[in-house]
Amino acid sequence: MESRWRRAGRALVIGLAALGVLVLLLYAPGAAHVRVEEKNPGTNLRLYLPAVLFPLGLKLVPDAELARVAKDVRRLLAGIRIAAEELRHCPDGPLVLVEGADGRVSVEKRGGKLVVEVEESDQSVYVSFPLRFVGPIIRELEASEPTS
Repeated sequence: MESRWRRAGRALVIGLAALGVLVLLLYAPGAAHVRVEEKNPGTNLRLYLPAVLFPLGLKLVPDAELARVAKDVRRLLAGIRIAAEELRHCPDGPLVLVEGADGRVSVEKRGGKLVVEVEESDQSVYVSFPLRFVGPIIRELEASEPTS
């Protein structure tokens, strides 16, 4: 007869394996990465979010709020969707580079992601997002009903 400890251990291993598979499924399609670092001691932020959750997360936004946001950006959505799709087919490389006395901003395509980096004297910001998830997010916004 199997002991309770052995059954508990087996259940724990199965649970951890299931959790590992879930994490793999969430992050395999890509992740959004946000990093904000203050150069002087202060608040630093690092987030790695599964990009697959962004289109799904929009389904949790109240309809009225999503419609309000969609109304504000509706005229830009088609252009954003087309630009994101075309960027997916472009080779990796810099898209925008602005340097000035106050800092530096760069936007580039890197490994299927849009990467924005901002360097200022007091902080640096890094944001990357998989381009393949821009289309589903825009389709969610386009599908929201406009409010009158």
